[in-house]
Amino acid sequence: MTRLAPRQVSARPLARRVTARKQKLPEPTPPPPPPTSAQRQAALTASFEALRARLWGNQGATLTTIDEVVVRGALIGRGRPHWHLLTEGLGAKGYELSLRVQKEKDELAAPGWAVALLATLISRANAGQLWADTNQVMVLAQGVAPGTDSELFGVVFTADPEVPSIATAHDTVPVLLAVPVTRDEARSVREWSPTALVEVLAKVDPFLITLLDRPSLLQSPRARLLIEQRMEKEGSSLSTMTATTSQASKTGEVVTWKLSADGVDTLCSLLKGRIAHQRSFSVVSGASRVEVVNGDPAVADFHKRQLTLRLTLVAARQMRSLLKAKPGSYTFEHLPNFALVVV
Repeated sequence: MTRLAPRQVSARPLARRVTARKQKLPEPTPPPPPPTSAQRQAALTASFEALRARLWGNQGATLTTIDEVVVRGALIGRGRPHWHLLTEGLGAKGYELSLRVQKEKDELAAPGWAVALLATLISRANAGQLWADTNQVMVLAQGVAPGTDSELFGVVFTADPEVPSIATAHDTVPVLLAVPVTRDEARSVREWSPTALVEVLAKVDPFLITLLDRPSLLQSPRARLLIEQRMEKEGSSLSTMTATTSQASKTGEVVTWKLSADGVDTLCSLLKGRIAHQRSFSVVSGASRVEVVNGDPAVADFHKRQLTLRLTLVAARQMRSLLKAKPGSYTFEHLPNFALVVV
């Protein structure tokens, strides 16, 4: 019988595998450095130029400059003729502003009140009273067009229907369309929702073009009933309000909160729209912040220079009924050792 020689197994493949394991893996490619502020601004400027060319063609003019923020505008002929105004320079705050205004007969330039309104909003933005959020309402003491008979006294915000954002190689900047509202609509919005009110207005005009003589939605019995029902059911979506002055202090056992008169109506609206629905909210003025929350018992808690106002439903209701937008000191039976001073 013929015997076969045993098969020789080579160690070379194993050696190759071992050698392969010992080979050093390539170093990962480091991420590129973040863009500088100048690079971001240059990219945003280029995107703005492309946007204006697409929307306005060869039209458009610089209307004013406020604190290095440029306001430009152009006449839009498609659809309902109107003026379209855009800011350029608020991008560092996370947004830009837009405004669409009805063109009046024989009007050759964007109306001065519209330019002044955007200037006011820019100043409020630089003061920290406007942020990149559509869930806010701003009430203007003199109205959106001082010196006119317009009933528009507040502004809510939504994404611009034609240009909701501006995209660059580095950022995406939202464009907030300013939508003026009447005084009673602003009051309803504070107890309800800016977004919901805009939805109702957009059913009439998807581009949300401002007309100075627009009547309030609440003049329609059907619209009023619908809004009031939703207000009662849904409560307020606003979690933050601003005021010109909001300062808290404590002397002995007494806590004092100084609040400017321009914040009183909004405070009362949020006491109904937020606290009555078991939702807290904040009152902001510059670096000062007051928290208003549900709590039992009602107490003004001043700790580390921070005021937290804990309210029962009864205390919130009493504060709403007694508080007026008139200078003076207001005290409340259900909130001992506390005074709210309107200035």
